[in-house]
Amino acid sequence: MKTVIYTTLIALGLSMASCGDDFLDTMPKGTYHSGNYDMSSGQELMVISKLFDGYNSFREQTWPITAMHCHTTDNSHPGGPAGDGGTDFCQFPTLSYTPANSQFTSYYSSHYNAITKANEALEMLADIEASGQKIENFDQLKAEALFIRGVSYFRLCQAFGAVPYVDRVMEKEGEIADQLPVAEIHARYLPELVWAADHLPSRRDLVASGNGGRATRNAALAVIAKTYMYDKDWANCLSYTGQIIASGDNDLSTPFSEIWHEENEFGPESVWEINCDYKPDQKIDMWCQWGMMCGVRGFPNFGYGHNAPSADLMADFEDGDPRYAATVIEDGQDLEGDIVKASDYTFFNGKTYCPKSERTVYGREDWCYGYWMNMRIIRYADIVLMHAEAACELGQLPEAREKLEMVRARARGDKSPLTCLPEVRTDDRDELREIIHHERRIELALEYERFFDLVRWDEAKDRLPDFVTGRHELFPIPQSEIDKSNGKLKQNSGY
Repeated sequence: MKTVIYTTLIALGLSMASCGDDFLDTMPKGTYHSGNYDMSSGQELMVISKLFDGYNSFREQTWPITAMHCHTTDNSHPGGPAGDGGTDFCQFPTLSYTPANSQFTSYYSSHYNAITKANEALEMLADIEASGQKIENFDQLKAEALFIRGVSYFRLCQAFGAVPYVDRVMEKEGEIADQLPVAEIHARYLPELVWAADHLPSRRDLVASGNGGRATRNAALAVIAKTYMYDKDWANCLSYTGQIIASGDNDLSTPFSEIWHEENEFGPESVWEINCDYKPDQKIDMWCQWGMMCGVRGFPNFGYGHNAPSADLMADFEDGDPRYAATVIEDGQDLEGDIVKASDYTFFNGKTYCPKSERTVYGREDWCYGYWMNMRIIRYADIVLMHAEAACELGQLPEAREKLEMVRARARGDKSPLTCLPEVRTDDRDELREIIHHERRIELALEYERFFDLVRWDEAKDRLPDFVTGRHELFPIPQSEIDKSNGKLKQNSGY
């Protein structure tokens, strides 16, 4: 795929995207037929435009992700003044949300919008194949659609449990798909992702072609591995994380403090990364609010100050851990000559700080709040720690310690393990398990995994004071979806 096609489709995808489409109300926007286009490049563009609409659905989830993935945890302080973000947004730190909360509606509908776009792309490809016509990269495009659908279902099941399963373009207005158990949904998308992985490019090849931000082989393998991890199928989890590690397409060579810099987008740390960009002088406007959600609130003014490090998180760093400085910004700190003056809460998320060198290029203004900052949804360190966890659960302690040390060695940098982040040598599996859990907390702090880690470890009830066992393991399905289904969709327990 030429870079020029990719750039053209950014604009095409944005012009065609519809924000917040509800899958229950979505009718087909049009059906491909051979008379629409008589050039293979035109057919390909039509399919890719649907895929880009799907990718864009993930870019638009910053508010519900901040609320659901971050503010629910012991890592995150909501920051900002009391009540900032509105009533619905402010319910998450105390887990006092209800099925009527608009953040759930946004999260749910954006994932089903991605699924709809993937299904439309798959239908177009099936029509093209049935007509006997050929297009370039047919298998890759099909694999991308299956990835978008698979990762959407992984995240929906992670958040809501049993949800409606839609694997086709909905033909009837108001049609409600069957709500399937998590195990059945996993069983449906896992073989599709296995096939997709075999037909997706490597990260290196994708970046070399100018198409960073699209699905890669390791991204598909990562969703497979995460699915098995949530199912506690440790052998399969270990197998798929092992494939990612053995591929050599990702590594831990990027210094921890530089992972989130623009120059390292789609770098070796990136397994699945949401493409965001803001270059006014090139008329590229794919901006994302993640940097603004978490940026310093006060002076210098970078955003709203949400998802800030909690006191509990900051106290849990080991003495001298260099990741603390990369994770935490403090009131009074010198940021490239600017002294931070907080307006409310006095700590901020260092992982969303954009260096000055990024703020005044491409026609950007210094107040742009990091609109161009990509969301690193799955990092390679996450994969390595998943591998360590699976190995530990299977009793393969040397393998678990080796992978754990890979992450700690990168964090340590040029410091000696005698004085900083000492190498873990325990032969006690329970102790090693606890250390791996701690390492995930610190390495992935203020990112996207903590709440779901605590739930799957059965530690949420001990770490989150407002957590109610039997209720808060899952979020409620949006009440608007329950109402539209006329009782076909069943609400989660406790809501």
